[in-house]
Amino acid sequence: MCNKIDWEIIIDMLQQTAETLKRIKWSFTPVSNADFFIASAEGLEKLDAISMKLLAIGEILKKIDQKTNKLLFSQYPGIDWTGFIGLRDVIAHGYYNLDPVRIFEICSKETEPLELIIKKIIDDLKQKFH
Repeated sequence: MCNKIDWEIIIDMLQQTAETLKRIKWSFTPVSNADFFIASAEGLEKLDAISMKLLAIGEILKKIDQKTNKLLFSQYPGIDWTGFIGLRDVIAHGYYNLDPVRIFEICSKETEPLELIIKKIIDDLKQKFH
């Protein structure tokens, strides 16, 4: 990888991502199905909060991918990195067309594996660059 990459900044960005994923998990706790998101004001608030956190994750993953010349995430297959990065655009530009079913699927199936991989990347980078 390129020597010009500031790995401390990358690690910090990954730690922010891990923290945001924890907050999604906390927000998602009462959600039992996708209908929860549209059945009440509380559900809509959860959908809004989770969506904004997913948008932030997509943004930060995009920045990390750019800063690492698209080389970091390619070392960690099994995560739909492009999907998470693209989700930022879907939420930002199509907010009023958000699919609660898709947000539910992401939260129930994809955020935990992402959190585990992010933690592994952080550990790997700390071992390599500290």
